[in-house]
Amino acid sequence: MGPRPEGSTPARGLRPGTPVLSDDDRRELGKRIGLLAEAFADAGHRFFLVGGLVRDALLGQGLTGDIDITTDARPDQIAGLVTGWAETVWDQGKRFGTIGARRGDTTVEITTHRAESYDSGSRKPHVRYSDDVAIDLSRRDFTVNAMAVELPGWALLDPFGGLTDLTNGVLRTPSAPESLFADDPLRMLRAARFSAQLSLTATPELVAAVRSSRPRLSIVSRERIEAELTKLLELPQPCAGIDFLHDTGLLGDLLPPWQNAETPVPAAGLDAALDAASGLDELVTLRWAILLGPVCDETAAARCLSALRCRSATTRGAAAILRAVRALDAAVADTGTSGDIGPDAWRKLARRLIADHEPALDAAHAVLAAWGRAVREPLASLLADVRADEGDGLRRLPVDGHRVMELLGRSGPAVGEALSWLRSQQIEYGPLSAERARDLLVAWAAAKSDTPPEEGGPGAFEPAH
Repeated sequence: MGPRPEGSTPARGLRPGTPVLSDDDRRELGKRIGLLAEAFADAGHRFFLVGGLVRDALLGQGLTGDIDITTDARPDQIAGLVTGWAETVWDQGKRFGTIGARRGDTTVEITTHRAESYDSGSRKPHVRYSDDVAIDLSRRDFTVNAMAVELPGWALLDPFGGLTDLTNGVLRTPSAPESLFADDPLRMLRAARFSAQLSLTATPELVAAVRSSRPRLSIVSRERIEAELTKLLELPQPCAGIDFLHDTGLLGDLLPPWQNAETPVPAAGLDAALDAASGLDELVTLRWAILLGPVCDETAAARCLSALRCRSATTRGAAAILRAVRALDAAVADTGTSGDIGPDAWRKLARRLIADHEPALDAAHAVLAAWGRAVREPLASLLADVRADEGDGLRRLPVDGHRVMELLGRSGPAVGEALSWLRSQQIEYGPLSAERARDLLVAWAAAKSDTPPEEGGPGAFEPAH
């Protein structure tokens, strides 16, 4: 190997108390890519681990994320060196200096040191190669991501003080932030995410650069913006990131209803909602509802999410949650104090909420809790009791449109009218069996006709065609 790059330090020689690559991490990486690193070294090339894997390993979080490598070897040389190691090689990113390779369950992406530049109207770089790893690191988004570990010697290269920033909780760029954000405006949203993910506080210079660079986001596709926001909302505690977006003005740019809104952003409520969803998709949908609800009804929220190119399931889910929230609020407002209506009326109200808004009611309760509100008694307790006792039976009718057509001998609007009436009976009396539903429908049809029809037989209703 050549001389150690200026500013590098043996990982085990860092000051006491500083998180370093553990012995286990080094052993694991040695097993997975040690032979590949030696192949590059034997050919006279440098071989550096970079990116989130280095950052997270230094934090003591183990080996997370992809294995990204940067080297002074050119793409053709990289392709030649990985051929003897990898089982699969792909070169779709070759024009950007990247070769991908896989051996067993280990996947690496190896990129030649770069010193790219960008056009003002595009995020696609003009790639220029460099022999200096420090130049490559200077183009990274933040100092905590601009560290490298050289193999096989395990020397840490940290020319921009990323380890110190990581230790001190500082979010800073390795070069002028205005230039980095001009090159790739998505880095402004990554700043929000890393603020939350790593508990870092952005420097005043970085915040000022985001505020002045906001218009550059117009060159970024909605899909990439949505993907970055989703990563933020998937974090255990996204509050700091949402606060960053709000403080810099990005939140209003991305979600227009928040422009000039005087309502406080429910950022802390997003953290509190972590345990209210069973998976990441549900969590993201719930958090969109929490975030948009203070300034949007369900229709406006759906427009915002559609404009961001969110998944249709996310858009529909958030709208359904906000619809349920509105129904809960209306139920409380319409009933006044608990003494104004009797227990039967409360029970009917609970049944209607379940019939109309299951399965979004749990999420609606979580939204209200995130906003510091709750459904008042006795509705809250009664709603829980009715859901437990009758919930499954209230979510659907025991007969469908085809069965109604058989019973009434009619199609068209009469079927919808019959189903709507039957639903009202279910809310009045509770879940119905198929037999009880049949009897009620026959009686209902008879009451609407001078000649009571027999089940499935002729009568005042003309046969369906």
